Amino acid sequence: MRVVFAGSFDPPTFGHLDIIVRASAIFEHVHVVMALNIYKQPFLPLETRMELLRHLVYDRNLGNVTVASWGGLTSDYAVQNNCHALLRSVRSMYEVPGEQRMASMNGRLKETLETVFLFSKPELSDISSTAVRELVSWKRLPDGIVPEEVRKELEKRYGPLSQ
Repeated sequence: MRVVFAGSFDPPTFGHLDIIVRASAIFEHVHVVMALNIYKQPFLPLETRMELLRHLVYDRNLGNVTVASWGGLTSDYAVQNNCHALLRSVRSMYEVPGEQRMASMNGRLKETLETVFLFSKPELSDISSTAVRELVSWKRLPDGIVPEEVRKELEKRYGPLSQ
């Protein structure tokens, strides 16, 4: 089965990477898709996020993972790329109602499109791109939140980040 894991990945975190690695072991092919979020102002440019994720995927020899961008509905990307499921990451039970609504709407858009959920590992459940952006705004970034390549890119753009 081919699956789409869509998000803004702004910036990519160890949480994202863990889901991608685990999904690549489960699914025939994983499309990691940088989706347009009309409610978010990008922190890192799209091409930078794509380059970072491609590098992270390449470093882990994930030959069944494709990194792409898409400006429309994720369900349309799935249909156009012969994917049968959308993959969503859930950090806590508080996210389930919102994810369930999204899954229902995607099912309305394409009734044969299933949504599959992977729960974050407990040690990664507090990590989000939103938290990273806030920490970077305060010039802080503890280890274990983003891969080193991402940290270097953030420091290049926003200056040194202390633990």
